[in-house]
Amino acid sequence: MMHAGLIGASSFGRHHLQGYQNSPHVEAVILAGRNRGKLEELQRQFPKVRAVTTDYHDLIADPRIDLIDIVLPHDLHLPVALEAFAHGKHVLVEKPPARTVAEFEAMIAAAETVGKRLFVVMNLLFTPMHRVVRQVIDAGRIGRPFLSFETAVRNALAIYENSDYWRADRERCGGGLQIDGGFHGVYRQLYFLESLGAPTSLMADNAQIGVYMPSKGEDFSTLTLAYQNGARIHLMNQWTARAPMGEVPSGVLGTGGALVFTGSHATPLVLRRPERADEAIPVPDGPSGFAESVTACVEHYVECLATGREPYVGLDLPMLTLEIITAAYRAAVEGRRVALKTGFRTRFPAEC
Repeated sequence: MMHAGLIGASSFGRHHLQGYQNSPHVEAVILAGRNRGKLEELQRQFPKVRAVTTDYHDLIADPRIDLIDIVLPHDLHLPVALEAFAHGKHVLVEKPPARTVAEFEAMIAAAETVGKRLFVVMNLLFTPMHRVVRQVIDAGRIGRPFLSFETAVRNALAIYENSDYWRADRERCGGGLQIDGGFHGVYRQLYFLESLGAPTSLMADNAQIGVYMPSKGEDFSTLTLAYQNGARIHLMNQWTARAPMGEVPSGVLGTGGALVFTGSHATPLVLRRPERADEAIPVPDGPSGFAESVTACVEHYVECLATGREPYVGLDLPMLTLEIITAAYRAAVEGRRVALKTGFRTRFPAEC
């Protein structure tokens, strides 16, 4: 039975906390954060929370703790992880695991040095819909995939208008929307098309177009990934829309048809093929949305830690995702195509 230390539980971290509450492998949780009142409220809501503290250094040094869970601004991921490894703890960290590839490599090296495990939250891959998309593509139901595309338009003005908030802060976040919310779009597309191997190059554009906040990163990004066989992934994100746009078409095109992401809860996936009626692809019940998928992701990693099994998502995918985003920032500045070097060392199963 494990004891987990969760640093940053009062907002998004409560989804992590639910995972520990659900897990049969976790006996107790200790919370660390700045607002003791919020932590004490969580303690009343979650029976496994045995104590709270406003000093995460004390939490990391606590000999009862087996796993440190980091739900903090991106600039704190590396130093807190290194401190946790130095105290002999396993580490689970929110995405992105670090601001740069070098920071992530330092975390991996520290884990290996002390013989502890490092996990990165890649929660969208724990939803049935994402696994079904992968299965449809791998089964050849759209033929050879040659283009996967996604457009996301959101109203996140509050993030940019609040100069004191760490999200999208150039230094603390490591950039703007591409390294923050855009991280999800990259890794899920890599997962969908993993049968093609790793992409070899990219082109990108990043800018502030809906706001003027010099301390903040980009609110607009486009990214096109190229594969050796010519296939492409194209992503466009915008975070400062003043009005909702509704659902924008996204999907995967292949030589034998198209898989369309409809945005509908009732029929989220539709298969379209020449001279055939549209076919709704059934999606099994399971975690959906960010809250449920994060909880499922945390439960899975805890099980891996308790049983010694390898995780559904290892470190290859977050490393490649981070390399792509880092290269995208460089490509946008330099105005040229940038080659990618990191490949997949493992294959990702179509099922958890």
